[in-house]
Amino acid sequence: MGNNSTLPSATRRLFLQRSLLALGAVAAAPAISAAAFADTSTGDAPALKLLNAEDYRILSVVTDTLIPRDGAFPLGALDVDLAARIDTYLEPEDTELLQGLRGALMFLEHQAPGLIGVDSPFSAMPQEQRESLLLTLRDAGGDATAVFAALRGISMFYFYTDEQAWPQFNYDGPLVKRGKPVYPQVRD
Repeated sequence: MGNNSTLPSATRRLFLQRSLLALGAVAAAPAISAAAFADTSTGDAPALKLLNAEDYRILSVVTDTLIPRDGAFPLGALDVDLAARIDTYLEPEDTELLQGLRGALMFLEHQAPGLIGVDSPFSAMPQEQRESLLLTLRDAGGDATAVFAALRGISMFYFYTDEQAWPQFNYDGPLVKRGKPVYPQVRD
């Protein structure tokens, strides 16, 4: 009540930068070093713009956990290849965001499972355990919650803006078709 102050304009990019950078700086360096020596055979990854095959594999598991097929809708993250869609919107100039995203993925894959007493990587866990871990991150506070919120936010945003998903929730699409969105307010 009485909170009529104007909030500063926050964009998706700024939110993600702040959320993902927190973890990228705090927890990712050891995991990234270890991952560089790990076997990263990932099967068939599409042509990627910025993510490597390991990032794509982990992000695919994260998005599938958050938006599973036959969850809220029959269509899921894997049906629209959400990880590849996210990759197409990443900008190579945004090195801090990329570092933060990679740090968040490495944290989630290698360190976060310990929060629920699991030794295996996030991507090797069954769906129920992955969901449990994400709920634990949501409730943990601090960097863990920031990572959860950022990964959930980017996943939901790009899923709900994918034309293939629109019929699932009875959205006909915008009246004026546009190409890739441009956010001039975040350009330097």
